Amino acid sequence: MLLMFGIEDIIFYFLYTAFFTLIMYVWQSRKREAELEKLQRETEIQSLKAQLNPHFLFNSLNTIYSSALTEKDTSTAQLVQQLSGILRHNVEEVQQEKTDIQKEMAFIEKYVALQRARLPEHPNVSIQSQLFWDQESAEIAPLLLIPFVENAFQYGVSIDEPSFVKVDLRVEDRKLHLKVTNSITTHHEEKKGAGTGLKNAEKRLALLYTDRYSLRCEPQKDTFELHLTIDL
Repeated sequence: MLLMFGIEDIIFYFLYTAFFTLIMYVWQSRKREAELEKLQRETEIQSLKAQLNPHFLFNSLNTIYSSALTEKDTSTAQLVQQLSGILRHNVEEVQQEKTDIQKEMAFIEKYVALQRARLPEHPNVSIQSQLFWDQESAEIAPLLLIPFVENAFQYGVSIDEPSFVKVDLRVEDRKLHLKVTNSITTHHEEKKGAGTGLKNAEKRLALLYTDRYSLRCEPQKDTFELHLTIDL
């Protein structure tokens, strides 16, 4: 068919196609940037709503921590210290585009420890965690992993029936592997907002790590398993 047209028509056709492709690429890139900025603002707003007055909270927690140490209440002091670390991470890191991977892992570790302390030695609840980092320098978008871990505790733990949460987080050769497994409790569907946290987290992944991540969710009859890998 191209033989029916002159050389100028053919050149015009290819130039038009290239120009249209470039316009579409620029438009999609700007759309992606706008979505990312909007999502970042929403993340910051949600974090700020939860912070109330950060200085007041930190001062109060320090007071309780000092009091617990004075009274030799080590367990309470540790809980306060973990909670303070979680709040400080939310306040300081959410405004950054990237954070050191060790900070994010420490944040996850504190969160799991706080959840474990909330249900000390309860016969119906099992909480297991394993975190490993090969010490190679790497960065990650702040608060990117916590929704996947939080979801497991929110919808997979019940003191009224046998339940469990397992968190396995590994970072090797600048590649992150997260596996979270939790039981499916009887009343998980009744909890408000079930599943929305995972959807929002996946949207952030798609915007921040396009073609650099893999997310797989495997719901079974009694368990829910999540696999996430990210090239950092």
